[in-house]
Amino acid sequence: MNAYYSTLSGWIIPVTRAMKSLDLDPVKTLEMFDIDPAEVNDPEGRICVESLGNLFTFCNKRVGNRQFNIEVARSFHPSALHALGYAVQSAFSLQEALERVSQYKRVVSNCSNMDTYESGDELIVELVVYRYTDSGRLVLSPDLIESFLATLVQLSRDLVGGDIDPIKIQCTFERSSDDCPVVSEFFNCPIEYGCERNAVVLDLEQAKERAFGNNPAINQLHIEILNKFMSRVDKTNLTYLIESKILEELPMGAPSQADVAKQLGLSLRNLQRKLSEQGTCYKEILDNTRKRLTLSYIKQPHMSISEIGYLVGFSNVANFNRAFRRWEGCAPGEYRHNYLSTNSMVEHIHPRA
Repeated sequence: MNAYYSTLSGWIIPVTRAMKSLDLDPVKTLEMFDIDPAEVNDPEGRICVESLGNLFTFCNKRVGNRQFNIEVARSFHPSALHALGYAVQSAFSLQEALERVSQYKRVVSNCSNMDTYESGDELIVELVVYRYTDSGRLVLSPDLIESFLATLVQLSRDLVGGDIDPIKIQCTFERSSDDCPVVSEFFNCPIEYGCERNAVVLDLEQAKERAFGNNPAINQLHIEILNKFMSRVDKTNLTYLIESKILEELPMGAPSQADVAKQLGLSLRNLQRKLSEQGTCYKEILDNTRKRLTLSYIKQPHMSISEIGYLVGFSNVANFNRAFRRWEGCAPGEYRHNYLSTNSMVEHIHPRA
């Protein structure tokens, strides 16, 4: 028996907007595929991805040229992803935003994984789609894959003010026999079919530039909400549970692995084994949590360097400085100076209303 694959009900918003713009009846069309429009009102609601894929196939046949895939992407707004969408909007850079989507991909759906990584002067955003266990068929249809890649491109453009095109798009499925000018015009870059991966390839330098909506203080609040959400919906993933415990304890000092295991009702050996099965370890989770918190705090000028060090669990400033140099290759004060200098330049060029 196949597992139930689902996606966030927030996708109903861009889907219905796309249907309206293409003169399709949203209510009747959704009902044809047993999708309840009222699900969009539940922040944690889910819809069957098989039904969604069938809906995309139907709509594309009605409008032609895979136009529906692109129209859904054009109609997308980050708020459709609820807490994850707000965290993305307040991220420091496009790269950080896409890394955040990868980290919390389970919020969006349980149909695939997403990896965001650097390769030379490129930033690769790769969608790794799961397969049904009985048939080996991909859980996501080519239409859904193409629309999701287009949505990532639309999101990227929104975050940096529209002035960005991918270097290329890569798809595992074969090129359609239909001519698709709408798809080509939207991506505005080479599209490669029959590849080994589904991916959006971006210019790394552009992806590292500061995003217009970044707000480190607000972003940190959104991440805390996301961790609590993930600890509810994905109880099999210890990373979110452990990070939540670390965040609670850090201002009083970094909690030991044994302490966290006890709080989670696990033996130390059992915790270590479970983390190993997930390809990580406690030290890595602690280090990543400290780093992410530090980079959020250091962008807030009212917080002193020593205060930040204590808040992320270091007993003295020297240890904090050493850890920061390992993370970023420079001292905390130097990093803050560079950040604030960049901020002043952005504000000068793009003054806020």
